[in-house]
Amino acid sequence: MMTQPAEENRGVDPQSVRVIGRIKWFDQAKGYGFVVSESAQGVQISTDILLHVSCLKGYGEAHADEDARIVCDAVERERGWQVVHIIEMDRPRAVVARESGAPPELEPVIVKWFNRTRGYGFVNRAGETEDIFIHATVLRPAGIEEVEPGQRLLAAVENGSKGAHISMVQLTDRED
Repeated sequence: MMTQPAEENRGVDPQSVRVIGRIKWFDQAKGYGFVVSESAQGVQISTDILLHVSCLKGYGEAHADEDARIVCDAVERERGWQVVHIIEMDRPRAVVARESGAPPELEPVIVKWFNRTRGYGFVNRAGETEDIFIHATVLRPAGIEEVEPGQRLLAAVENGSKGAHISMVQLTDRED
């Protein structure tokens, strides 16, 4: 097993393994998700690797996009593999869009239902029945505290392994 230079491993478990992989999924409300290893330094990791929000926050992010590339250090613990340090990760798509100044493509959606206590709900495209997941964490950056059934919004819809979800939202001026 190769060792990393002292500066690169500072504060990281000496038993850690450098992993290159992809985000399988991340649930911001639960505060965790999983990484699928594509390659690991000196070992074969055939199980998902737990990614806790505390590692993301240590990296300066609060969310990870499904299928985003990640380079991290992971350790094998009693309950399985866990990320302990993020070296590099693709930025969340909504953050990149905001920072680049190129607005994401927004489309009209209608709130089907939203549970404020649980912080999530579903919307539909006009005239369609496919449910699209929406979480409170995409409402807050837009200054939206709550939404009601039938309310119209403009939203960026993305597809992930769990289906369609809203990654960015804004209020619409339309009343119809």
